[in-house]
Amino acid sequence: MKLQIIICALLINTVYGQCPWWWCEDPGDPPPLGSYGADADQVSASGVSSGGYMAIQMHVAYSASVMGSGVLAGGPYHCAEDTVSKAIGACMNSPEEIIVQDLIDYTDSSASKGDIDATSNFASGKTWLFSGSMDNTVDPGVMVALEDYCKHYMPTWNIATEYGIPAGHAMITEHYGNICAAEKSPYINDCDYPAAYVLMNHIYGGNLRKPSSYGGAMPGDMLAFDQTELEPTFVGSTSLDTVGYIYVPTGCISTPGCKLHIAIHGCLQGRHALDEEYALNTGYNEVGEENDIIIVYPQVTTSLGNANGCWDWWGYTNSNYDLKSGVQMEFMKNIIDRVTS
Repeated sequence: MKLQIIICALLINTVYGQCPWWWCEDPGDPPPLGSYGADADQVSASGVSSGGYMAIQMHVAYSASVMGSGVLAGGPYHCAEDTVSKAIGACMNSPEEIIVQDLIDYTDSSASKGDIDATSNFASGKTWLFSGSMDNTVDPGVMVALEDYCKHYMPTWNIATEYGIPAGHAMITEHYGNICAAEKSPYINDCDYPAAYVLMNHIYGGNLRKPSSYGGAMPGDMLAFDQTELEPTFVGSTSLDTVGYIYVPTGCISTPGCKLHIAIHGCLQGRHALDEEYALNTGYNEVGEENDIIIVYPQVTTSLGNANGCWDWWGYTNSNYDLKSGVQMEFMKNIIDRVTS
């Protein structure tokens, strides 16, 4: 899940494993994303690496709609400042070069122009921040910069941090993946630590029921959906894949009012690289089933300037990438609006 920025056209040879039963029969024509009447006041997002950057972008830019975020191995909002050199430098391995006040000034200016929601919404939200002490891809100091950014807006009790787990650059789980310090595909590490539960428990007030076990078949509906009909009109490559995934807990299939969480993969973790592995094995579904939280797994793929299938946190789509008008940001909001309708 390295966050290398490669500005050139590349031919990517993608090797797919066996497709899952729930979309194998017609992978080119999945159904539209359903409407579930989820609670529009209980929407949150989390992600790892580029997905972590996207999660904080969603929380800041759409703070009137997103009430909480979880960020693993990402960094502060607008860290790259639409500049590749800052993305691969300050925002990955040179945190001393991050000027948090500049990011705050940009946030305040964007809010004053209506390009993002009012910062008072973000100030009332909650965030959970994770950096593995063995992360050799994104320096833990970058996450500390995000913590400092959040502290400017939020009361300290709304911010939870975990920097003491000896984890590499990866999504962290209780039960699945590589050894904890690894930094290799699928970039999911078994650290005996249920990150998905811990982050959502913080976001939703500390009273979630903890799953008794992880892994195995789930009783809810695991579905593929058509992402193309949610994609905004855009000139150029969006990097958005054609298919996304959703887990609908048994308590939410026919009953409205469930919470909604957007779980965002990192680089080299999308469907193009892992099929459905991220969606099935990161622990979100178990937490969702136990607590009536719908989990959506949006997907990006490779494109020109985005050889590793990362979410746009440096501007490969355009300079609006982290504003409400950014194409991937609008796509995320369309997901929220659909599931809560």
